[in-house]
Amino acid sequence: FVEGFTKNQLLGYFLLLWAATFFFSAISGFVWLTSSYAELADFIIDIPWNLAELGIAAVLGMLGLKILNEKE
Repeated sequence: FVEGFTKNQLLGYFLLLWAATFFFSAISGFVWLTSSYAELADFIIDIPWNLAELGIAAVLGMLGLKILNEKE
């Protein structure tokens, strides 16, 4: 099964999976903030943290898709 993949394809799928973990972590963080009675300090720290995770997910996802769409 693995022999059919090139190293670039494995890297692309790895980056997409890594992007998905950052994405779902950020969504989970936002849900936790909205469902709990967090202090103001939690909001001040966690909102930029979750937004950064969404940004990381976007960059990793675009990079993974670019690697997968390259013609060899």
